[in-house]
Amino acid sequence: MAYNFVLVELLDHISSISEPVVVDWDSAQQWPSGALECLVQSGILAPASSAQSIECNACEHHCYMDVLMKVGEGESINRAFIVCSEPDMQSQMGRVQIPLERLQQWKTGFKQLAGVIAGLLGFDGSIEYKPEQSSIYLGMLKSKGGRRVVSLSHQPLELEINKFKTPLTEFLFIDDGELVIDRLRIDELVNTKPLSVAKAYDPSIDKREAGKLATQVKHQDWQDEYALLQRKNPTKNKTWYSLQIAKLPLAQGASPETIRKHLK
Repeated sequence: MAYNFVLVELLDHISSISEPVVVDWDSAQQWPSGALECLVQSGILAPASSAQSIECNACEHHCYMDVLMKVGEGESINRAFIVCSEPDMQSQMGRVQIPLERLQQWKTGFKQLAGVIAGLLGFDGSIEYKPEQSSIYLGMLKSKGGRRVVSLSHQPLELEINKFKTPLTEFLFIDDGELVIDRLRIDELVNTKPLSVAKAYDPSIDKREAGKLATQVKHQDWQDEYALLQRKNPTKNKTWYSLQIAKLPLAQGASPETIRKHLK
């Protein structure tokens, strides 16, 4: 199974449930060599707490049993074992030793994935997410016609740009052991005429987010103009820059002091 098959399988799992996805050691061993390390390095998978129960391979029944752990110095686990619940088998096998590596687990989920996508797109802001949200705002990309909001929808996993929703699996893939995103395809959507010109900046997510997104667009416009003014007039201070920005239509009536507070 190639790396990208593992990635698609994992994305499908994230897309199908609301809870975090947990990958255990045994499952990860079914993947091609290096796939686990690639997904951990990319940030899609992160270490999770040790497994508390595990499949016992000591007999043909393969029961799931609770793991008993012995803690050594420094409160670290130095031994793990299973005791069969069947008295006859218990007397035959005694304690079944479990390699500690089999207790390792990794986790992922919608919010964690959104953070990875935001990073691949070069967005610096932190991801804001509440469990009731069906999508996460990632950031804004520049286009020939202005700014375009990018968001990630859940169930199913879709990347939304300019009101165009596309399955995430069409953008995200592993190339030469590295997680990458199809920027050419994204740039194409960014520069495609929005489905609704009147609402070019409002993705079809919760309407309560519309005002918040409009404010983010406005603040980003100020930031871009600030960067431009800095290049042209590098010796000026923030007060001067904010006064210049306040004269422009993109200020939208905001005072120089308000603008100054949002300049980074």
